[in-house]
Amino acid sequence: MLDQHLSLQFQAQERSREMAIILLVEDQADIREMLTLRLMIEGHEIHEAENGKVGVEMALKLKPDLILTDMHMPVMNGHEEVAILREKGYIGLICAVTASAMVTDSNRALTAGCDYCITKPIGEDFEARVAKILEQVNA
Repeated sequence: MLDQHLSLQFQAQERSREMAIILLVEDQADIREMLTLRLMIEGHEIHEAENGKVGVEMALKLKPDLILTDMHMPVMNGHEEVAILREKGYIGLICAVTASAMVTDSNRALTAGCDYCITKPIGEDFEARVAKILEQVNA
C-alpha cells in the first residue's frame, strides 16, 4: 500500500513538472470542452478562446507554452490568427488542429506560421501528440 501511495505521489510530481500553459482556440464549444477536459486530466492549465481574434489577444497577454488552434472559425480564422501572431513577434509553439487531412491544408497552416498540425477527428493519441510537441518547450 505504501509503495502504491509513493508511486502515485511520484507520478503527481512528474506531472506537475510537465504541466504546460495551453491556449485552446476553437469555435465549437463541445470540441473545446472535450479537449480542455482531456488536457486538464494530463495536468495542463488550459485557457480558451472561441475565435482567432480572441485567440490573438489572449496569446499576446498570456504567452502560453502552446497554442492549439482550429483553422476554420468565424470572426477570424486560424490562418489569419497565426499570421498576425507571427507578425507581432510571437515565437511560441503553435499547432493547427484542423478537420482537413489534406496535405495542402496542412501546408497552408505551416506556411501561415504553425509549427505542427493535428487532424480531426481527435484520436486516442491526442495527449501523447501534445506531450511530444511540448517536449520542444523544454528542449
